[in-house]
Amino acid sequence: MITRTRLVAMAASGIGLLALGTGCQTGEPEGEGLMFFPAPPGKPRVQFLTWASGAEQVEPGSSQFEEFILGEEPEAARAINKPYGVAARDGVVYVCDTKGLCLSRMDFKTHTYSVMGGRGPERLRKPINLVIDPLGFKFVVDPVRKQIVVFSPDDEYVTAYDVPQPCRPVDVAIFENELYVLDNDADCQVVVLDRTSGEVLRTFGGPGGEPGQFKIPGSLCTDEDGFVYVSDTHNWRIQKLTREGEPIWAKGSPGYHLGQFGRPRGIRVGPDGVVYVADGSTEIVQMFNTDGETLMRFGGPGDMPGALGLPSSLAIDASSLPYFSKYVHKDFKAEYLMFVVSQYGKRLINVYAFGSFPDGYQVSKLKVAPLPKIKMDEGIGAVEEQEDLSQDPMHSEQPSDAQDPE
Repeated sequence: MITRTRLVAMAASGIGLLALGTGCQTGEPEGEGLMFFPAPPGKPRVQFLTWASGAEQVEPGSSQFEEFILGEEPEAARAINKPYGVAARDGVVYVCDTKGLCLSRMDFKTHTYSVMGGRGPERLRKPINLVIDPLGFKFVVDPVRKQIVVFSPDDEYVTAYDVPQPCRPVDVAIFENELYVLDNDADCQVVVLDRTSGEVLRTFGGPGGEPGQFKIPGSLCTDEDGFVYVSDTHNWRIQKLTREGEPIWAKGSPGYHLGQFGRPRGIRVGPDGVVYVADGSTEIVQMFNTDGETLMRFGGPGDMPGALGLPSSLAIDASSLPYFSKYVHKDFKAEYLMFVVSQYGKRLINVYAFGSFPDGYQVSKLKVAPLPKIKMDEGIGAVEEQEDLSQDPMHSEQPSDAQDPE
């Protein structure tokens, strides 16, 4: 097959001087100053690096010559429409596009952009979240198919696992040979499947407000010791459970203080045990230790690099660090990356680095562009219990062109 890149090369070699040159638009931070959390005089632990929303930030920019030879590609195939879930491995970022009904694949190693899951048995009806196992297999949650769709390390379709009816699977996690599927239908349970066969091994949880129970949960993950963490959205809390579903702790309450939640969504655990929770209401990511104690936050509402717009999920990955190192401050030692999804705005996939400056480093000399201050210390009251979820892809059964949730 002759690819677009190959056609351009062939045409350029024959026409030569007609080429007008190519540019490259990246998602580099705009304006002056870097973005750190917390900002000096605090001790920065998170740096905002860059962002991407499609091919324009990943591939070399299309030249007028390319468009003359090949024509413009369809816009839908070149940009993310409505992102929700995200996962990353070795420089490749996979994004669940709930409106484009596919996985967007942004390869920062080869600087290519593509989509997958659009036709045949791999066709995705409403991809909402995914996880990548240590071998590189991708497990995609599709609540309309009511299945976990499996892709190989080479991104080829492998199989699909059914989730027991009735069901609305919304997230998936992996520990050893087990898949933990979060089912947020009326049963509100976690279904544990065999990773290689899809066989149901056990279930735990159920509807309610007691520890170990859930109310419209939004996300789950596992840590390196096999503990399960659940973003229990409409109980406004996060929970830590054993692999059998026994509760360890539950933290949170409705509100906008740190340690409280307006709409807790994506939850992931870093290699250091730090628990990250994206809050779609306050538009921040809160960080907790393994005991559920609040550490700090990053992000925030606004229309500038480093801000978030209705964040839905996040991914944590250390293997992609080499491909984003050019954005990291020369004295900031980055340990891993956080990819945070905004559902609206210009910057849909936001890349942050967790790390630190050396002891004694004079952070006061950093040229920092701060986000507008958020009165998180004061709080602004409890959120209403009833929310309109009809426009939210987390709770929409059928593909639609719905607008962003309120």
